[in-house]
Amino acid sequence: MISEVDKNDNFLGLREREEFYSGKHIHRAAQLILLNPENKMLIQKRAPQKRWYPDRYTYSVSGTVADESYEACMKREMLEEIGISVPFRKLFKVSCIFENKGAVNTVFSGRCSEKTTSLIRPDPEEAVYVEWIELEELYRAVKTEPEKYTPSLRAGITKVFQEGYGKYLFGKK
Repeated sequence: MISEVDKNDNFLGLREREEFYSGKHIHRAAQLILLNPENKMLIQKRAPQKRWYPDRYTYSVSGTVADESYEACMKREMLEEIGISVPFRKLFKVSCIFENKGAVNTVFSGRCSEKTTSLIRPDPEEAVYVEWIELEELYRAVKTEPEKYTPSLRAGITKVFQEGYGKYLFGKK
């Protein structure tokens, strides 16, 4: 069961996952900006069989919130999608709601050590490709080729740069 919310992220109840594919409901989602020691971000190219945004680039971890908190979803999805767990912190919420359908996304940030980076194992049912990318490069790509990226990644990266991306990096102010 998936958490249904209104556009202000007020919980409305639980629905079967399939009901959200109708495009008539808003759900919660959790995403992770995962950075390596060089402050590059891990992104994944979604598998072609994904119902939402197949073959598009998105966060390293992107999950639909079931009957759980955003934080519990992130812990679960991190292990499922990339096979590791790292400490993370909540950054912000960003809405991707179009005509009363879509998601309220909570974006988290985490950092991998060099050792943890080597342990990342993407789930092939989720992602066909992963890569580390400089944040500035990703921001430029999102602006010049938006169709290659999920709406939630575009919205999140845009927000990071509007607010000054330096505050989201580790070891920088």
